[in-house]
Amino acid sequence: MTPLEEVLFGRDERAAWQRRWLRSPEGNFFVCQIGLNVPGYPKRIPRDLAVVRKCRKYLLEHAHAAPAEEQYLENGAGVCWQGAFDALKYDATSLKRCAVEAENSMTAGRVLDIDVLTRERALSRTQMGLPERRCLLCGERAKVCARLGSHPQSELREKVIRIINAAALEM
Repeated sequence: MTPLEEVLFGRDERAAWQRRWLRSPEGNFFVCQIGLNVPGYPKRIPRDLAVVRKCRKYLLEHAHAAPAEEQYLENGAGVCWQGAFDALKYDATSLKRCAVEAENSMTAGRVLDIDVLTRERALSRTQMGLPERRCLLCGERAKVCARLGSHPQSELREKVIRIINAAALEM
């Protein structure tokens, strides 16, 4: 399997779990997923799981929430944590606000990718009136730099590794 095929397979596995929880007849759930934005291949880098675990702890403590079910997935798309939350007990928008707070305040926050998905849609920063992500290297809107290919992947990857290493020193 090529690296791209491994990433696509990994993304499909993540999405299958999300659908399972979001469509569950056993309750009304929303899903939170914590992953890392790692440019290039492989998607796994040293200390990535430790950083995702630390973010999970931060998020659950600050949101005062506990998932009904949770798991870690490690595959070609990298490492991620997924949790299914009872929508009758917890508010998806509040959890997304805590996720943005984690992305903005944690040392590894710039490389965290925290998604909150409801049955209707994925919650987005811009729809909630929150600022867009900024590029790791130049500060421009991250989506613009990504679309234009403004920076070499190797430079972005090296920056991500430095951020993960700095976050690991805090643990």
